[in-house]
Amino acid sequence: MVRAKSTVEIERPLEEVFAFVADQSNEPKWHTDILRVDPQGPIELGSRVRWVVRFMGENQYLNDVTAFEPGRRIEMAALEGPLKPTVTHSFEEVDGRTRYTRHVRIPLQGMFRLVGPVMRATGAAHRRNARFARNLKDLLER
Repeated sequence: MVRAKSTVEIERPLEEVFAFVADQSNEPKWHTDILRVDPQGPIELGSRVRWVVRFMGENQYLNDVTAFEPGRRIEMAALEGPLKPTVTHSFEEVDGRTRYTRHVRIPLQGMFRLVGPVMRATGAAHRRNARFARNLKDLLER
């Protein structure tokens, strides 16, 4: 299992940050591995979203929204795709700002077990995850 967790404080109200992340049409604007999303728009518990992702080639991931707590948490688990990551977005109000945390868990199965030690040693998942959280911060603070 590869895990990566990144937290940033965003100078925007929690409701605004949560709404932006929950709207899947915004995902490619800050999660830069994502080329396309279908369907676009806001999600809710039980929604299914297909991402076309540029990571180790171009791949499709079908994600299930497994947790949706307005203003607090969104969790999406990949049902289809070469990897099966679970991404959890957590939101906390801090003095009018939003503390946003992006936590990714990637189980390594099949041939990916071989690259797990390399992924952990290089910190690639941590760097990518941190970059996506910073992208969100930068975009919303512009």
